[in-house]
Amino acid sequence: MEHPPKDQRSTQQRSKLLAVPVLAALLGLAACGGSNDGKNGANASSTPTAAATPTGKVSFVDPKSGATTSKVVIAKVKLVGFKLDAADVGMAAAPGVGHLHFSLDGGKFDLPQYSGANGQLAKKLGVDGKYSPSVTPTITYRGLPAGQHTLRVELANNDHSPAGASAETAFTVQ
Repeated sequence: MEHPPKDQRSTQQRSKLLAVPVLAALLGLAACGGSNDGKNGANASSTPTAAATPTGKVSFVDPKSGATTSKVVIAKVKLVGFKLDAADVGMAAAPGVGHLHFSLDGGKFDLPQYSGANGQLAKKLGVDGKYSPSVTPTITYRGLPAGQHTLRVELANNDHSPAGASAETAFTVQ
C-alpha cells in the first residue's frame, strides 16, 4: 500500500505521526521508573493490510522460565532480525519492522493497573484485556497476585498483524 506524500496526508494521519514522539517520550520515561509503553495513537480497529513475510526472532531474557519473582515483574526480550519502530506503527506492514504485543495470562493483566502506560495504550486502542503493546523490548507489570503466571510476546507488524514469531515464559510470583 502506497502512502501519499507527507504534504498530502490527512489530518488524522498527521495527528498519528505527531503522537509518535509524545508516546515514545512517555515510553522512555516509563522505562526509567515505571512501566513502559509503546505504539503511537494508531487506530486498533483499522483493517490490517496483508502481513509482511514473517521475519525475526524473539526470546525472553527475563524472567527466565521457572523463575520466582516479586509482585513487580520487569520482562525483557531479545530480538534478532526485527526492528522496533514507533514512527511507523499503524502504517503498512514491512518485513522485519514493527512492535511487540505482550500478553500476561491471556491478557488478564494487560490493563492499566498492571501494565501501566502499556495498559493505558491498550485501553486507548481497545485491546486492553488482550495484550499490552510496546515499542521497547521491556515491559513492567506491577501488583501481580501470588502464583504461577505465563507471559507471551508476539512480534507485530506496523499494521498490528502478527509478524509470525512469538515466545513464552512461565514464572511464579511470591
